[in-house]
Amino acid sequence: MVYFKDRSSPSGEHHLIILDDQHQPMEKGTILAVYAPLVGGRNWDGDLQFIGEFYYTKGYWEWTEDVLSRCGKRLCLISAYDVVYASLFSYDHNSDIIKAFCEAWCRLTNTLLTSAGELSISLWDLHDLAGLPITGCFYDEVVPSALELTGADEKGGRFIPRSSKYLLYAYHLLQGADDDQCSNVSIDKWVKFWSKKAIKYHLPPPRKEKKRVRPKSTHNSLGDITIHKRWSIAEEALFEKLCIEGNLMEKVYLAAYLACWLCTFVLPGKDVNSIRPSTFKMASMTASGRRVSLAIPVLASIYEGLNTIATSSRPVYTSPSFPVHFVYAWLAFYFKTHYPIWQELRGPKMTRFSGEGGAKYYDPKKHASGSIRPSSSLGLAT
Repeated sequence: MVYFKDRSSPSGEHHLIILDDQHQPMEKGTILAVYAPLVGGRNWDGDLQFIGEFYYTKGYWEWTEDVLSRCGKRLCLISAYDVVYASLFSYDHNSDIIKAFCEAWCRLTNTLLTSAGELSISLWDLHDLAGLPITGCFYDEVVPSALELTGADEKGGRFIPRSSKYLLYAYHLLQGADDDQCSNVSIDKWVKFWSKKAIKYHLPPPRKEKKRVRPKSTHNSLGDITIHKRWSIAEEALFEKLCIEGNLMEKVYLAAYLACWLCTFVLPGKDVNSIRPSTFKMASMTASGRRVSLAIPVLASIYEGLNTIATSSRPVYTSPSFPVHFVYAWLAFYFKTHYPIWQELRGPKMTRFSGEGGAKYYDPKKHASGSIRPSSSLGLAT
């Protein structure tokens, strides 16, 4: 009589043990490595949660509108205007469509298995849909040393733009305001500290997936970028508190925003509600006119997040952190999973599919086969 047993090692490896009888020592049996199937074989009970999904933050959209108005030329020079503009909106999804997408994702090739063959999210897709720059300096998140922060080279050029030290000082002040000195600074506190704009936008109502048509209200921001006004008294008081010189105000203001933008929209981390001081260096370099290659780390983050789901037998318990809203835009563009927006926007392509209620309802009975079919209008498949 043959017996089968499972064995798991501390490193996470799984093996199937084949024994002649139930008393035979396991090391005497035939040992076979067990791997999760490339497609299928997963338990999808429950809701799939993404930590990195972009969502409404009080005051963020008002701050974004002001930054686009005040610092628009700087953002255009570093090819970041469009992708900053894209963060003015929220991006909806349908959980059944996302589950079908993840079920057809192959972790070995980073491709989607479809009726038209294998497809994948590319660097060009991220640039074309969201405006993420492909070329530029290497994206490197680190907290600089004191020497790097304040030092200069032989020609007098600073290793890191001066705006970095003001961001660190602001972080220090906000952290010092908490009783717990080891706690992180929340996104809400960072936005409230730097942005003094009146609140125009409010938290949208809970999403409803079972809808046949798109709701009339998208709960988007207006997306209208008006001519900026002079610094307000409250803003000048903030700069004075941080001892920021007049010629550095705009750069520091932009760098503070970009740090928040990186943590929430571009490369959200596990603690998506917190500001990461490691972003300050890259935010300051970008605010000073250095173009940074953002498409590469974003694509790497997306692949890692999708592969975390693909390697799990219970994906609903993984809660990966990656900018999944770019995946929603990719699906909307290639597979027509979203309703077109009523609002006329001048932003990148992904904004066409933005707003609450944008995702189409997926009827499991109507789509019983569960196959992924690209849009025929794009010449991919029917």
